[in-house]
Amino acid sequence: MKKVSDNILSRVYMLFGLFLLMGLMIILRVVGLQFNSTYWSEKELEEGQISIKKLVADRGNILDEKGTIMATSIPFYKIALDPSIIDSTKWDNFDDSLKHLSSLMADQFFDLEEDSLAHTRVYQKVRTAMAEGDRHVYLLRKKINFQELQTVKNWPILRRGRWEAGLVVEKFRNERFYPFNDMARVTLGQLADDTLGIRGIEHSFNRELRGRDGYVLAQKVVGDSYLPLDQFGEIRAHDGYDITTTLDVDLQDVVESALKDGVTRHYAQSGTAILIEVETGKVKALANYPETYNQALATRYEPGSTFKIASATALLQDELFDVCDSVDTGNGKMMLDDKEISDNGHAFGIITLEEVIKESSNIGIAKIVQKYFGGNPERFYEHLKNFGFYQKPNQQIKGEPNPLIIEPGHEDYTSFTLPNLAYGYSIGVTAMQMASFYNGIANKGKLMRPWIIKQVSDNGNVIQAYAPEVVTEQMCSPEVAVAVREMMKLVVRDGTAKRQFRNMPFEVAGKTGTAKKTGKYGYIRKYRASFGGFFPANDPRYTLFIMVDEPDAGTSSGASVAAPIFRRIAQEVYRMDNGIEAEPLDTENSNPFPNAPKIEANSAKEVFASLQIPVKNIENEEWIQAFVDSARYRTQKLEMEENIIPDLKGMTSRDAINLLENMGVEVTLRGIGRVRRQSLLPGYKFTDQARITLFLS
Repeated sequence: MKKVSDNILSRVYMLFGLFLLMGLMIILRVVGLQFNSTYWSEKELEEGQISIKKLVADRGNILDEKGTIMATSIPFYKIALDPSIIDSTKWDNFDDSLKHLSSLMADQFFDLEEDSLAHTRVYQKVRTAMAEGDRHVYLLRKKINFQELQTVKNWPILRRGRWEAGLVVEKFRNERFYPFNDMARVTLGQLADDTLGIRGIEHSFNRELRGRDGYVLAQKVVGDSYLPLDQFGEIRAHDGYDITTTLDVDLQDVVESALKDGVTRHYAQSGTAILIEVETGKVKALANYPETYNQALATRYEPGSTFKIASATALLQDELFDVCDSVDTGNGKMMLDDKEISDNGHAFGIITLEEVIKESSNIGIAKIVQKYFGGNPERFYEHLKNFGFYQKPNQQIKGEPNPLIIEPGHEDYTSFTLPNLAYGYSIGVTAMQMASFYNGIANKGKLMRPWIIKQVSDNGNVIQAYAPEVVTEQMCSPEVAVAVREMMKLVVRDGTAKRQFRNMPFEVAGKTGTAKKTGKYGYIRKYRASFGGFFPANDPRYTLFIMVDEPDAGTSSGASVAAPIFRRIAQEVYRMDNGIEAEPLDTENSNPFPNAPKIEANSAKEVFASLQIPVKNIENEEWIQAFVDSARYRTQKLEMEENIIPDLKGMTSRDAINLLENMGVEVTLRGIGRVRRQSLLPGYKFTDQARITLFLS
C-alpha cells in the first residue's frame, strides 16, 4: 500500500525519536531516585516498598469508513484517599464535607436497601484511616467508568485533588467493547486480556492499536496497595492509534442478516459473504456466520462452477474460442482417462460457449479448455496468475493461506488436472480470491486489490493512509470483460439462476457454483454452494460473493442456496445506495391505522384524538404498546425490566431518547425518523451504564 507522504512520516519519526530520548531521561531519573538513599532508606528498598508501576495505555478504536466505532476500549478506575495528606484543622467544616461526600457515595454507588449504614460508610472508613495513620484507603470497592469518575471528582473534598485532599485515582484496567456485539466480529478480531490482539484486525494491527505503556514510581502501603509518587515525574502512556476500515456498518448489517437467515434456513455449517466496491476494491462488508472463523479469508476450497468464468475469460482473451462457437457435450457423460465428467444428469448436446456458462456444463468447458490449452497448459496458468489467483488478495489482515495450484511438473499433475481445473477443481482458493476476480470482470478487466484498512490515525491526525491499489491494469481486455459479463447476465436471466432472480428491479450478472467437498478418501456427498456476481449488471457498483458450507435442507446447489442470499443483499444494498424507499405495503392488506407500536401514553392520547381514531383502554401508564384488534386500536402497558434494553424498533426518536435516558442509557442517533435498528439488541442487560446507537429510517 502506498504511504501518503514521506515528509509527514519523517516528521513523525523525528518526534518519535525526541519522545524516546525524553523517555530514557525520565527512566534514568526514576531509576536514580529509586536507588538514592537520600530519598529512600535501604530498608524500604530491600522490602520492595518502592517500585516502578506500569501505566497501561488506552487501546485505539476500530471504526467503519463513516467514523462509527466498531471496537473501543473503556477504562475503569478505582478511587482512594491518602488521609495523611489531609490537614482537617485547616478546613472549614471538614466533618460536614466528609459526611456529605459519604452520602453522595451511598446514593450513587451503594445498595441502600441491603446496606443500612451506607450513608456513613465512607465517612467511617476515612475517619478510621486518619486516626490510624493509614496512607491509603479505597472509597469504593467497585470500579467506576470515566463519566462516573468525572462526576466524583467534583464532589466535596475530592474536588480539592491529589495534593490537598489526597485523592488517588488508579486506572484499574481497559475493557474492550464492541458496540455492535457480533457484527464483523472475526474480522475485527479477538484480544487476550483486553490488550493482546490474537485474531483479525486486532492482531494484524496490534502494534498500532496497542499504544505505549507509561511508568511511574509507586510506594507500597498498607493493604498491598501502591501510592503513585508522581511528584518525581512519570513517563506518560501514549494511547494507541485508531484504525479506520473501509467497512460500512449499515451495509455490514444487511449482509450479515441475509447470510445468517440463509445459513440457518438451509441447516448449513457456515457461510461467508463479501461485498466489494467495484471501482476502488474497498471491502464494504465482510460477513461470516457463525462469526467464529473467517471463512472469507482463511478457508481455502475448490470453487466448482464459479471458476468457469475464469476459464471462459482465458479462452476469450486468447481469441481461441468465441461466445458463439460450439462444443459437443454429448449425452451428459464423458470419460477422460479413467475419470468421469458429467453434466449432472443433463444432456445438452451441441451448445455454444455462452450456453456452456448459462447451463453450467462441466463437459463443455472441460473439452474446450483441454482442446485449446492441453498442448500448452502453461499459458492457461499464466492467465490464472494474471487473474490474481497466485497471490493472497488482501494482505492487510494476517492469516490468509497461500493458494493451492497444481501446475505442470507438480507431482500431482496428471492429464486430468487441466480439464478438471476448467470447472473449478484441482485448485484451492479463498472466497476473497474469487470475489476479487469477479470484481475484475465487473471493473472491465482492471484488477483491484481488495482492502479493508483505510487509515491509521492519532487523534484525527493521519499517520498512515492506504489507497486503492491496481494489481493488474488489464487482467483481460475491456471487450472480453464485457463479453463475459453478457454471459453472466444470461445465467441470471435464462440459466441456472433464473428462478431466483425473477422480477428483479435491476439487472444482475452472476454465476452459480456447487462444489463437492473432500474427505479422507476423496470426494464425499457434501457440498459448498456459491454464487458470485455484480450489480447493476451494465454499470456495476458492487461485487458480491456468497459461499455456504454444507447446506443440509434437501438442496445444496448454488442456485437454490447461495443465489437467494445474493438477491436479498443486492436488493437491499441497491435500495440504500440509491436512496430508494422500501417497497410500499400491499394496499389491500396494509394497516389503515398509523404505525405507532410503542408510544408514551399521554402523547398517544393526543395523537389518536387528533386523528379521530377511537382507542380503548389507554391507561395512564408511562409507556404503552399499541395494536390493532378487530379494526380498532387497543393498547396495553409496555412491560420493561430494569437495566434491560427494550425493543425500540418503530419508536420515534424522541420517545426512544426519553425512554432510554430515563433508564440511564446514553443515546447516539444516526439518521432521522423512527428507529429502524439498535446497536444493543432487545434483552441486553447492562449494569452500571450503557451506550446505544439508534439507526433511524
